Amino acid sequence: MNNEHWYVLLTIRSKEEEVCKYLNENDGIYAFSPKMEFYHRVSKQIQQRALFGGYVFVVSKLSQVEVDAIFKMFPLQSVFIHELKYEEEVSALTDEEIRILNMLLDDEKVLRMSYGELVNNKIHVTQGPLKNMDDYIVKYDKHNRLATLNLSFLNQIWKVGVTIPE
Repeated sequence: MNNEHWYVLLTIRSKEEEVCKYLNENDGIYAFSPKMEFYHRVSKQIQQRALFGGYVFVVSKLSQVEVDAIFKMFPLQSVFIHELKYEEEVSALTDEEIRILNMLLDDEKVLRMSYGELVNNKIHVTQGPLKNMDDYIVKYDKHNRLATLNLSFLNQIWKVGVTIPE
């Protein structure tokens, strides 16, 4: 089994990149804030935004104690960070959640836009990370080109970009 540990930090929305920058200066830590592609109606372009605003994910081979020490040394007093845990010493991510993240995000930790078509009033994804995941799509907002996924993940609802030809 892989001896990487995953940690989840909650911080102020819009401060995720600042937290990642600090954490990534430490040896043995890879921190990221997942992004998603979405269709911006005004500019008519695909853009990126935080997939889970206010969340930073940390992957490390360091022990919980070592990582906690780094978290506690965070230098910016104006930026709040809090580690999410299921129990006192158990990271907030389950193996299933880690598998889903690894499956949907690319190497740059971005959930890319998916593309599909409407079949019998249901969306069928033909390309992109959501391909073969049609059963998880519970709602499609054609106006904003966003699909709502039925995935349990940090008590968050996944809204992801899916475009169908008009």
